Amino acid sequence: MKRVLFLLSLFSAITCLGQTKEDLFYLIDKIPVDKAGNIDFCITDSVSKTSHMSLYEKAVEAITYYFKETPPPSVPLGDKKGNTIIYRGKFGRYYRTGKVFSSTPHTYIYHFTLRIECIGNKYKIEINDIEESDNENNTTLKDMLDKSFYNNTRLASNSIKNRYDSIYFIYNYVNDKLRSISNFMKAAEKKSGKYNKKKIVPAEQH
Repeated sequence: MKRVLFLLSLFSAITCLGQTKEDLFYLIDKIPVDKAGNIDFCITDSVSKTSHMSLYEKAVEAITYYFKETPPPSVPLGDKKGNTIIYRGKFGRYYRTGKVFSSTPHTYIYHFTLRIECIGNKYKIEINDIEESDNENNTTLKDMLDKSFYNNTRLASNSIKNRYDSIYFIYNYVNDKLRSISNFMKAAEKKSGKYNKKKIVPAEQH
């Protein structure tokens, strides 16, 4: 019994430990940012022996498969050749804070834009416009990565840990989805016969 109580107390102590500002900055530096300062998670690749329409179809199927029970993807009205698919989705992070036997639930919702462009047998998958919502505030990922904010503001260790956890969760989720969709796209095969496109709506209707 004493051993059980010791393990529980140890677990409680571990869960109270937070990341430092240096840990947070190290994580921030892992986020892909271009020269213009825009955050852009991206994968580009190609699939041999496949048609444009087959690849496009795979992109629609990938969105349907990996983002179940969500709005359908859309095509920009200006995209006459049907090269680009845009999907605006969301995902959540749910966790509890407090003691082992008494905790408080927290919910964060993250909105994002997924863009898949298919040209010939090549494709480009991007996820950007990421924003966090906690039912009180909306914070863009770009603001979450602002190092000057952390340097100029006194933050409690639990605040730094919470921001670290949010960015870490986003980083893992987005990269996992990029890899999964890319692998799904690579499974595309050249198909014969008429191409039946799944229903997609103009982006302006979202």
